[in-house]
Amino acid sequence: MSGIFGVFSKKKNVNVFPTIYSGLFALQHRGQDAMGVSLLENEKLSEIKGRGLITDNIKNDNIDRLEGYVGLSHVRYPFADDDKSLLPMPWLFYPKRNREKNLIAIDGKFISNCDPEKICEILNGNIEEIKEFIGNLKGAYGILYAKEDKMIAIRDPYGIKPLCYGHKDDEIIVSSESCAIEAVGGKVDHFLKAGEIVVIDHKEIKTYASKNYGYNPCIFEMVYTARPDSVIDGVSVYEARLKMGEILYKEHPIKADIVVGSPDSGVIAALGFAKASGIPYESAIVRNKYIGRTFILPTDDMRKKDIKIKLNPIREILRGKDVVLVDDSIVRGNTIKRVIEILKESGAGKIHIRIASPPVVESESMTFDVPEKSKLIASGRSVEEVRKIIGADSLGYISLDGLHKACGDKVYYERCFGGSNPFKED
Repeated sequence: MSGIFGVFSKKKNVNVFPTIYSGLFALQHRGQDAMGVSLLENEKLSEIKGRGLITDNIKNDNIDRLEGYVGLSHVRYPFADDDKSLLPMPWLFYPKRNREKNLIAIDGKFISNCDPEKICEILNGNIEEIKEFIGNLKGAYGILYAKEDKMIAIRDPYGIKPLCYGHKDDEIIVSSESCAIEAVGGKVDHFLKAGEIVVIDHKEIKTYASKNYGYNPCIFEMVYTARPDSVIDGVSVYEARLKMGEILYKEHPIKADIVVGSPDSGVIAALGFAKASGIPYESAIVRNKYIGRTFILPTDDMRKKDIKIKLNPIREILRGKDVVLVDDSIVRGNTIKRVIEILKESGAGKIHIRIASPPVVESESMTFDVPEKSKLIASGRSVEEVRKIIGADSLGYISLDGLHKACGDKVYYERCFGGSNPFKED
């Protein structure tokens, strides 16, 4: 679930770094482990890479040296099996075909045995060679490639990873999410189709279709990963999450005094639940905005300590109230269990948990890191068993069919929920 953002200027006297800088900030939620920015101009490479957030690495004393009329950027989400010794992307290669500086940034993983240097070599070939290669490169990925006179964007043949392009004046912008294009004042022009290859140069934008294995976008983008102001393949993330809450109430109605969303990813579904139920919504939990996503932290110990300082209840709202707490998902169960505890410590009455996704029952390592089944609280357990473990008075998950309805009734990649998985045979 890393984020990629690239800009190509049709005019060589335009520095695209300001656009990249602003756009990458809009994708920070997709990865907090490391970041990188690389730009090309007149055979000169300028870049900044480092561990941590964008603000940890790009500062006033180094910002002036970043310039170029084409550039790529990346925020990294760490998978457990990643090689931690590798530098953050974008990566620089010199393909044998031309020995020019080539940049590549990738969001995702490959099933086929393939390295980024080989991809750069192929992308310097003719379009038929590229189409054949991508058609056989199985995985869940978005690729951004650039050299001084060209930028190429590629979406995997299953359409699992989101990717779109747009424009701002003479700049062509490619991004993992539409919100980043709009954040820099650009307009979104096109959501790449499964297996689509977009070639951008100083004259034109051309699109090509490689082999298409069907359309299976990752449904967890709609549930959790994507920013709510993004649109993915024509579906508003905000509207989808609102509908999740509405459907959740229809499937698991309950009487209570207030509806509360677990900050931040459960808030919109909670608004939908409140709208459908008529139960008033209250912002009864304050999130410390300086604490990152607990889901991204690599160890259980770090996640447990983080939860204790991440959320703070407003006792005056909660005292004596029966509460419906809406969250996006339950993976290990650490966060929801602690949230229930702090609500009850604050004087709340009954705590009814409603989850805007089905039980997470399978491990996942292609789109985001879901641990082995033994660490998943819902794997091998009934809903009632999970309810007792987390200490809730009731527990209800949205059904997979209900989630499909909320997200536009498409075929999704949903392995972690025990649903559609195009890689099953692979």
